[in-house]
Amino acid sequence: MRMDRDTENSTGDGFADGARLVADIGGTNARFALETRPRCFEAVMVLPCNAYPRLQDAIAVFLGSAEVKRVCDKPIRHAALAIANPVDGDEVGMTNHHWLFSIEALRVELGFQTLVVVNDFTALAMALPGLSPDQKVKVGSGTG
Repeated sequence: MRMDRDTENSTGDGFADGARLVADIGGTNARFALETRPRCFEAVMVLPCNAYPRLQDAIAVFLGSAEVKRVCDKPIRHAALAIANPVDGDEVGMTNHHWLFSIEALRVELGFQTLVVVNDFTALAMALPGLSPDQKVKVGSGTG
């Protein structure tokens, strides 16, 4: 798994190599958006998983949507998916839906240069350092 937050290659108008696809893939819905510049998300779309035979079909519908075309005029080269499933190696078989895929085959089929797939709880934990103090709430009786 490679994590690079390529903000040094971004311009004030966005990332030099175009928007990035971000997604939250659950057993019921797949939520997609484009990160057009650091921390700016557009073209948010929720698709029902059971309407698509494969994950790549849902991604293709999102990428082909009028909203994505309006927001982004370059091909999407980088993507990050958070999935409600363990991610251990290249093969991912969802426990709460029928989708089964190879991360590398998905990357190649969709033409991505980079595809990062992580467990959704891992993605949430990785996002915590990016929150400001006023966006955090202490839960429980701990000190911190």
